[in-house]
Amino acid sequence: MNRINEFDPFSFIVGILGVIAGIISVSRPDVAFSTVVLIVAVFSIIRGIFKLTHMTDIFDSKGWIIFNSILDILIGVLMLFNGAFGMLYIAIFFAIMFILDSLTALSLAKYVKNVSHGYYIMDVIFAILGVIVGILLLISPVASALSVAFLVGIFFLVSGILMIVHSI
Repeated sequence: MNRINEFDPFSFIVGILGVIAGIISVSRPDVAFSTVVLIVAVFSIIRGIFKLTHMTDIFDSKGWIIFNSILDILIGVLMLFNGAFGMLYIAIFFAIMFILDSLTALSLAKYVKNVSHGYYIMDVIFAILGVIVGILLLISPVASALSVAFLVGIFFLVSGILMIVHSI
């Protein structure tokens, strides 16, 4: 095990790869988004198979879990072999997630109100803005897709830079 004050070449290389992946993702959002679609498709298939083989015994009502498992597998296969479906599915899912998270933040803002009125106002404003952005993303799946690709790129850039800094 390396001491904390020694150079870690593995972390450095992973950091460089992360920065490169981030630059590619930000400069080529189409490539980044296609990669996200591929990863989500494979994950959906694996998750469906896992639920079908390991979770049917857990539930009393097996019909729902079997239906849900088959749906996961079908969506994954559709995403894998029909890129347009995969891109649209993820773009819409991202927009809906944005809306639901913002509505959740709005409903939880009441708990912040007792602590700080300023934070409460800020939470409400950002939650409402989040709902508006989510609706706009839902109306424009292309904007949603570009947002996903951009966020993936930023994640890789930040993670890569942190890995490089921690490796030195």
